[in-house]
Amino acid sequence: MKPRIVIVTTAHISEFPNPITFIEGAPLTVGEQYQGNEGRDNWFFCSTPGQEAGWVPGQVIERLDGQSARAREAYTARELDVSIGERLVASHSLNGWLWCKREGTAESGWVPQANLVEDDLRNVTCVIQEEVSGCGIAAAANILGKTYPEMKAIANAMGIHAEDESLWSDTQYVRRLLATGGAAAATGEAPFTSWESLPDLALLAIKHHQENGRDFWHWVVFERSAGQMHVLDSASYLPSNIRSDFGAMQPKWFIAVSRPGE
Repeated sequence: MKPRIVIVTTAHISEFPNPITFIEGAPLTVGEQYQGNEGRDNWFFCSTPGQEAGWVPGQVIERLDGQSARAREAYTARELDVSIGERLVASHSLNGWLWCKREGTAESGWVPQANLVEDDLRNVTCVIQEEVSGCGIAAAANILGKTYPEMKAIANAMGIHAEDESLWSDTQYVRRLLATGGAAAATGEAPFTSWESLPDLALLAIKHHQENGRDFWHWVVFERSAGQMHVLDSASYLPSNIRSDFGAMQPKWFIAVSRPGE
């Protein structure tokens, strides 16, 4: 299998802290076959001297006599603990699991294939804000498919300017901007509870804080497509404006949005 980038859609934590590991030719005692309903076929509970027993794929087991067998190749049952939104490099598929490496690290292990989707963000683009306080204009541009200058011109014609401090704690102006392109925003703000519970499209308020009794935040856009989630963050200083580092973002609340025609 050619290495490919995958995104974690469901977190996975291993239940086996001491995974069975062996080299080619290691003696194995083969026990029960896995009988779950998760579509993970051809796994056998095996033991080898000096280790805790664990699940081994049938492809690496060479049967000898009865329960006796030996390893056709080296194998480790090590699993990789992963969180939603992480990007991994998958290099090998085996009986419903993918061998994955965490990007930028040496950490690797098996992850259930059902918890992953292929990264299809290569064609996703994000409008970058051209003004320090232009995140709301950029967020509207990202949703409506406009450039920042185009959205800024529309905003300025409506009397909306990024440098207007009275708008920095306001939610109505982004609703007005979205309405110019036919998008509909919910009338109220809903508290953020989890990434999974968000609608498929939403304005998110992150970096929420107070100054002199006023609320301030940074606008970003949350999108979900084919089960894959990402955030469009227009901040110009970011190494990547298409974000899946969900653990690093702490949304306060969100506004559900429907695109034109939806």
